[in-house]
Amino acid sequence: MKKTTLLILILAFLSSCMTREEKELTYTLKLSIDTLTDGYAYLRIREDGEWVRLDSSLPADGIYSMQGKLDFPSMHYLFISDLNRNIPLFLDGGDIMIEAYRDDPAATKISGSKAHDEYRLYEEELKTFDEQIRDVYAQYRVARDSGNDVLRDSLSSLIDKLYEEEQQFNKDYVLEHNANVTAPYIAYRNSYSWTVEELEEIVNNFDPALHASPDYVFLADRIVTLKRVAVGQPLVDFVMKDTSGVDVRLSEISKGKYMLVDFWASWCGPCRAENPNIVACYRDFHDKGFDILGVSFDNDRDKWIGAIHDDSLYWHHVSDLQYWNNAAGKLYGIRAIPSSILLDPEGIIIDKDLRGDELRTRLGELMPE
Repeated sequence: MKKTTLLILILAFLSSCMTREEKELTYTLKLSIDTLTDGYAYLRIREDGEWVRLDSSLPADGIYSMQGKLDFPSMHYLFISDLNRNIPLFLDGGDIMIEAYRDDPAATKISGSKAHDEYRLYEEELKTFDEQIRDVYAQYRVARDSGNDVLRDSLSSLIDKLYEEEQQFNKDYVLEHNANVTAPYIAYRNSYSWTVEELEEIVNNFDPALHASPDYVFLADRIVTLKRVAVGQPLVDFVMKDTSGVDVRLSEISKGKYMLVDFWASWCGPCRAENPNIVACYRDFHDKGFDILGVSFDNDRDKWIGAIHDDSLYWHHVSDLQYWNNAAGKLYGIRAIPSSILLDPEGIIIDKDLRGDELRTRLGELMPE
């Protein structure tokens, strides 16, 4: 009898767990604006760098209304076409009300979403860092424009310090709030600045209830990707078309050379600023066995080729013109550019993200006079 009772309790517990995991969240969403509008409001998400529209509504008696279901609370955006404005919303189950104001975006009020309330508390704490960085950067611009190089460099160092403190705050926050449904999203937003070891620490610390979050799934997959392309690992091969539409295979053109795989784009300011240094390194080390493959995150072929010629980037170039969805970028877990990997003649990854003097120094070590 005791065994039967225990079995019933176990089955009941498992059933309740499955119900919680599989339960869909139902929401109703209403939007009011302080002035009359007649255009659409769209509920959207960002997916692979693109906007994906989930729902739309026209106003009825001044109120936009939408309803639906979601598997897990997550960040959405309500775009108001008449105001050309996005309202970030951490969507959750329940009756959610948004009050927007035409001339005062900061006065927007969102109520009814527990997840959004949690995210707003995080943003309030983060605001202190953002305000400090903004104030110091304003001083930096004045010093730069006035030619005060000593003050400019001092303020630049202070900005770097504040940024590091902000990233440490973000890391501490998701570690301490490991059961908060917004934590995986916060980690996702900041994952580009953490090492794979830091990211693994954070992901392993999440409450199991958060494993259904799409942001948790992304982070878990990202760890696998980053480990696969870590220093010491063999290259992950890919084929992509060059500027003439001819297939280029990384493993073939890199064989027997030190190869820099440079992820960049014509629209990327920091990439273009770094290009003169890469050109100089190519000129000085190419005859010693150094080569480059530029992988562009462009989506405009003419601008891509124009930048190659304008910056004198006379080496191999490929792109699938898919912007942030670049297939090679996904293979290597690239979420920010400029970014690069350095391969040895056997196709082993020996370094990453070398810029400026770091790249020249490393090449000098590998290919001495």
